[in-house]
Amino acid sequence: MLKDRYGNPASTNSQAALDKYNEALDLIRLYRGDPIAALDAALAEDPDFGGAWAARAGLLVQQTDKAYEEETAKSLRAGSAANLNDRERAHLKAAQDWAEGRYHDGTARLARIAQENPRDLLALQYAHVGCFFLGLQSELRDWPLQAMRAFKPGEDGYSYIQGMAAFGLEECGDYARADIYGRQAVEADPRDGWAVHAVAHVNEMRGDLGAGIPWLADNAQHWAPESGFAYHNWWHLALLYLDRGDVGQVLKLYDEKVRPNPDSQVILEGVDASALLWRLHLEGVEVGDRFEALAAAWQRAGEDAIYAFNDLHAIMAFLGAGRGADAERTLKAMRGAIARGGDNGYMTRKVGLPLAEAFVAFEAGRYGEAVEKIAATRGVAQRFGGSHAQRDILTLTALHAALRGGFANTAEAFAAERLAHKPQSPWAGRLSRQARELSAKARAA
Repeated sequence: MLKDRYGNPASTNSQAALDKYNEALDLIRLYRGDPIAALDAALAEDPDFGGAWAARAGLLVQQTDKAYEEETAKSLRAGSAANLNDRERAHLKAAQDWAEGRYHDGTARLARIAQENPRDLLALQYAHVGCFFLGLQSELRDWPLQAMRAFKPGEDGYSYIQGMAAFGLEECGDYARADIYGRQAVEADPRDGWAVHAVAHVNEMRGDLGAGIPWLADNAQHWAPESGFAYHNWWHLALLYLDRGDVGQVLKLYDEKVRPNPDSQVILEGVDASALLWRLHLEGVEVGDRFEALAAAWQRAGEDAIYAFNDLHAIMAFLGAGRGADAERTLKAMRGAIARGGDNGYMTRKVGLPLAEAFVAFEAGRYGEAVEKIAATRGVAQRFGGSHAQRDILTLTALHAALRGGFANTAEAFAAERLAHKPQSPWAGRLSRQARELSAKARAA
């Protein structure tokens, strides 16, 4: 019986197919190159390799992009008719769960595969990504820690588990261990963009520009080439420069690294682009026609309503471009998602729609409404996914709404919270001064 690179039985008798599958596993764990092409090469060698079909379906559904529905359905159909062992059959079922909107069921199923087969790093990684999309912070940390029992330091796969654990530790506030695990993973393989990103999150949450900027800039020659995840690490670097107040460098990174192709249709890249431009918008920075180009790219997904986190970022782009009608289309689609129910319906009802309405209110100058809706929702906002760094846009928007609306005490409250979390952050200091100045004006009036 043939086994994959981690020792898991594979449903193929073709060594050539398995070699291509192992190549795909390497690309997936590194977020590099074209793993779909590698899986397709494996399937060209053995069209009945069910494990490859399951991996393909799992990778496609976690792009959170309706454009991949047809290819996902193809993979699910072919996989169900191919050779599958029990572990691979569970993988295929998890992908089907995701394709049908049962994100929690699919993620839990992947976790069970990893618990019962602790050397199945693909199941662990897909479960880890699921935790990220669903805001399952403890599981984001604990499931990689569980899997470490099956690998020895230095063994193929161990450092990638460390990188996943590092991100989970950071999201749970254990910055010291996250930094250690992440740096050890990067030392083992400097190409590991996920581990690089875990340490970038530590620096972002600490507001540590002195460590954070060189960590990303000086290591880019290792993690950036051929990385399908590079735009996100460049986004993290842009956030640090924005914290410093270097708007010119932020715009340069946006144009050259985060959004080098203004017509790109990659949803996850669009999320980062929206988040960066909206932060600049809050700061009153003129961004030229960037919002318009981004909104045009978002238009094709504006009514998909399959993942509320994406919908909110589409609305940011539409509002920034002055395309209120498109924002209203997305709001209508989100209300439709609530009516349909399911996991995204729940996320949209509890988090996505209230926040989307708050951002629309902000842009319309209804600052009190924006503050109220964000303040009422941000405490449960992890339920629609993303990281602490990404969801920080909620607090920033509420704070700016309080400043613009003249709510001095509220602005001071948000600013004090931010400065307590990030005492080193120049941005936190600037916002704190603005809030104090507003309070001083209110007292003098």
